[in-house]
Amino acid sequence: MSGLFVLPPATSAFSEYRPSSNAHTDFLGKSSLGKRKDGDKSGPRVVKLSLPGLVPQANVQDQKADLLNAIPRLSSGQPTAKSYHHLSEICHRLVLPPYNSGEEVYDTVRAEMGTSARGLAREWTAAVMSRDGPWLARLVEGWERWERRINLLSAVLTYLDRVYAASAKVQTIKELSLDVFRETLWNHEVLRNKTKDELRAWVEGERSAEQPDAPLRSTIRHLTAISKTLSVFHTLSDPYLETTGWYYEDMAVGNIQRVDSSTMPPGRYVQWVLDKAQEERDRAIACLDADVAVSAVAIVRSEAGFKQKDRVVRRALDEAMDASDIPALTRLYRFCVDCDAFATLVEATQQHIRERLTKLISDPSKDPQMIEGTLTLKRFIDKALASLFQKSDDVEMADNDEDQPKTVEAESKGSERNRQIELEDAVRLGFKAGIGSRQNAPAEWIAKHLDSAMRKGQGSGTEAEFNTLLDEIISLVGYTRDKDVFKAFYSTQLAKRLLLNKSASDDMERTMILKLQKEMGEEFTSGDVMMKDLALSETLVKSYQQAQAKNPDQYNDPGSFTANVLTESAWPAYPLLKDGWNFKLTPELQTSIDQFTQWYSSQHKNRQLSWRWQLATVSLTARFPSGRYEIGVSLFQAVTLLQFNDAESLSFKDLKAQTGIEHYELVRTVQSLAMGRKNTRVLLKKPPGKEVNPDDLLIWNKGFSSDRVKFKINSIQQDLSSEESKQTNEQVAIDRVSVLEATIVRIMKGKKTMTLQLLIDAAVTEVSKRFPPDIKDLKKRVESLIEREFLMRDEDDRNVLKYLA
Repeated sequence: MSGLFVLPPATSAFSEYRPSSNAHTDFLGKSSLGKRKDGDKSGPRVVKLSLPGLVPQANVQDQKADLLNAIPRLSSGQPTAKSYHHLSEICHRLVLPPYNSGEEVYDTVRAEMGTSARGLAREWTAAVMSRDGPWLARLVEGWERWERRINLLSAVLTYLDRVYAASAKVQTIKELSLDVFRETLWNHEVLRNKTKDELRAWVEGERSAEQPDAPLRSTIRHLTAISKTLSVFHTLSDPYLETTGWYYEDMAVGNIQRVDSSTMPPGRYVQWVLDKAQEERDRAIACLDADVAVSAVAIVRSEAGFKQKDRVVRRALDEAMDASDIPALTRLYRFCVDCDAFATLVEATQQHIRERLTKLISDPSKDPQMIEGTLTLKRFIDKALASLFQKSDDVEMADNDEDQPKTVEAESKGSERNRQIELEDAVRLGFKAGIGSRQNAPAEWIAKHLDSAMRKGQGSGTEAEFNTLLDEIISLVGYTRDKDVFKAFYSTQLAKRLLLNKSASDDMERTMILKLQKEMGEEFTSGDVMMKDLALSETLVKSYQQAQAKNPDQYNDPGSFTANVLTESAWPAYPLLKDGWNFKLTPELQTSIDQFTQWYSSQHKNRQLSWRWQLATVSLTARFPSGRYEIGVSLFQAVTLLQFNDAESLSFKDLKAQTGIEHYELVRTVQSLAMGRKNTRVLLKKPPGKEVNPDDLLIWNKGFSSDRVKFKINSIQQDLSSEESKQTNEQVAIDRVSVLEATIVRIMKGKKTMTLQLLIDAAVTEVSKRFPPDIKDLKKRVESLIEREFLMRDEDDRNVLKYLA
């Protein structure tokens, strides 16, 4: 069914209409338009249209010529004879049926675009050859001019894109212009090489000046945008990255040579790499894009970091560790993580600690400073690790984008945690290797250091600080292989602290025992036994004092004597006075001993007392012309001083005869009384000097005076002497033989039959918890047990051992 009429393609019928605010009312009632015929209100409205006729054919040809002639002027930015609106209408008409002239117009546009591009190519090539002005700025300005003209052409010929290009499936004007510009101008050999050269000159200039070139950066950003629009960004990024690789390859080699010659500190090299990585990241992000930034930073880290890690990491670590420089360690850690050199850092950390401790521990002259130096190193490393990974966590969080998936963030934290564990393991292995570089001595001095700490107590510090110190010492115990040596010295020193009342706090002693039991096992229960035994002794002494109070006439000077009655098996073996001793107590002291012995025998008839004089102490009242003093001394010092009640002076030979003290012990006693601190020299020696000879004379010091009424004269024998240290080490060696044999027998008793190698492996595994066994010693113990018929060899296979019940 055909319509009532056919609408023409264009009309100006409504050009005179100007609607008012009441347009709908005008249209329905007052307007002359739409009146009903003959006043018939019920009939249809009649709308009159005045339509122009078709444009004559000749006029269309003229308009096509106007349009085609305007295209070159539009392409060159020149004014056109016809208005843009008129040209757009012509284009619209020509691309539609029945004219279908879109192909002709399109070919004209393409040809003219090529002509303009070739003209620009000739102009720019001449400018490049004549070095007429900065090239990159000219390129950017030329592109912007080209883009403005293409945009105008595209706007005027918009129907060419919408109708012809869409139906013919060809490129739009803008797409076509990009191809033409790319192929004719951007890829032009001379212009392309000039662009690369200028780009390289820019980046080299910034790197040399070590500061950004703001005006040129603006040009580079525009150039980056152009290349991305043309889909040729790689022609900028590839030369940039290539130049970056060359630059940092040369710079890294030069700087490493400076590190080798000690003209550049290794820590400064690490800082340089980190700074340059950040500089390259900032430059690429500001002028190119994030992907190029990632690649540029990777080049810096590879050329200056990864390839040079073996020559810089250990040196930088040594420098930072020796200077206790935590910020430098933090930078080195970030360098190693970024440059894939973390494994090198782990190895270097372990080696540094091992070598540093080995150097400290291997020198016997530094034994007194051994443990304090080791603890100082450990405190620094612990602090550095805590600071290091706290800062690393902050860096990780700062680098993570807020929109980053949680799984990626979790993986990052997991990697950081793994690195922390690796470094902590390296520290632990380094300490174990360093402390284990010398046998027995570190364990002995750890025990001595602990003894000193327990004697001093927390002092003015807090309980938490003192507990931290104890934990640090225990951690060193965990590093030593000679745990049995530590146990022997610790037990000896604990006994002395308890017996001589040298411990700062019994509660802290109990806490220390619990800490050691947790670290090393229940074999450290001897401390508990000693403290319980000492508590029973205190009860016994109170009973004796009560007996003295009830019968004061039977006892000489009641209340002045106390004794620690202890179970011998629960305490370290204190030897009796034997060779060189003929020890004689003064009558007053002997009376006190006899009275207590008599009372104890009446209470415990089946027990026998065995006295250890070397642990005894005495409180003397001394009268000098300067006043009366109360002096705390050892028993040997007391016996020596009491000899001067009857004589003003005595020779060393006479003192030895009257006291019966062994020669070397008497020498140490005399030295402590006559050559100690100035305010404790109650005796004088003639002739003066440290050496004590038999004919030397000891004189009662009548001119003695002291600011303190009560004071103590330290006795050399109360500290762990070199002889006692030697004896303890010898006893440890004897105990090790027993431990080895007991371990072998226990293993064989359970297995009944084993090869020698399996037995040795099992014994090493078990004994290593206490000390590092020697395979030769193990084999000797096996042979000894075979000789004593605890074990026997299999008749068919000599390498198989059997247990004999």
